[in-house]
Amino acid sequence: MNGFIAVHCGAGYHSESLKKDYQKTCFVACRKAAEILSQGGNAVDAVEKAIIELENSPLTNAGYGSNLSWNGLVECDASIMNGQTLHFGACGAVSNVWNPISLAKQLCMKQCESLSLGRIPPCILTGRGARSWAERMGLQIVDDSKMVSAKAFRNYKHSKRKLKRYSLQNDLKFSPLDTVGAICVDSNGIVASGASSGGVSLKHEGRVGQAASFGSGVWAVMSRDGAKPSVAACTSGCGEHLIRTQLAKNTAESLLETSPVLGLDKCLQDNFLKSPFLWDVSERLGGTLGLVFNSDVGDGELLWGHTTKTMCIGYMSTETAKPKCVISYLPPRVNSGQKAVVSGLPFKITMTPCPVLQWDIKTDLPNGSH
Repeated sequence: MNGFIAVHCGAGYHSESLKKDYQKTCFVACRKAAEILSQGGNAVDAVEKAIIELENSPLTNAGYGSNLSWNGLVECDASIMNGQTLHFGACGAVSNVWNPISLAKQLCMKQCESLSLGRIPPCILTGRGARSWAERMGLQIVDDSKMVSAKAFRNYKHSKRKLKRYSLQNDLKFSPLDTVGAICVDSNGIVASGASSGGVSLKHEGRVGQAASFGSGVWAVMSRDGAKPSVAACTSGCGEHLIRTQLAKNTAESLLETSPVLGLDKCLQDNFLKSPFLWDVSERLGGTLGLVFNSDVGDGELLWGHTTKTMCIGYMSTETAKPKCVISYLPPRVNSGQKAVVSGLPFKITMTPCPVLQWDIKTDLPNGSH
């Protein structure tokens, strides 16, 4: 079984001294996801596995090692979207769940179930409700202290000290934006997208960012009739900027242009840097990772763009020997939040023949999908 996985360790600033550590983190995430795909797992499974590895790293701002809130706790956001069913699951401001992406995946999967008395399964849960739901699902729950890495605690103390000299608004520019995400296409042409984040440092307790917001953190739509290719995207950066511009959804739709690279560049210019929804923002900080895939021929393109100093991307096909990692930079002497850089590369996977999906006109979802 074949497939393609791509991950990011955030759009922000990646220290040269930690470059090899970020690369290794991306490599491991890609390898673990590729193993899932090779063993017949689907795109959703692979996205979850990749992000679990990223969440478990103390280097990233997701899961263990997330930025601490104002009251010194880890509160995580995560989401996942299945491009086949178009179902979405997310958790926000949740504490004590070791892998928030697994909670988001469970919520996504439960969208197919029927509840008694006409009730509807939730697609987004937050706070204590999210934690209690995770407990019922048998997910790993840990004490608050277990989620705090030494690096995150040092950053927390450092940020608190800086508040004695600067306002919080000025301090936001120093917050690491190294959240994580993954996009995937499997050998059946199914696409999926996932994101996980600890949010900005010293955030208000209960704050929910783009990683748990529909259309802002993730987007994935599988081709229904072959007329348009499949697309998937995930984002990183300042969550409030990404929510107000729905950057994940706009990214994915921009890749349907004749030239995906030009489409993404136009998207970042018109829908982010020049967005009327960010009229009061001086530095517009964001990054996006996307793919477009034509299942008829197995050809695809991976693309990324960002307005931050750097963005760290890893990717791998199951048909290649090892993952690759790219740290993308803004051009020299270009200030963060003012301009965008866009890049990409082609990929190809061998497709596995599968029955054509039959779509239910009433629900607009594929019969027999899950």
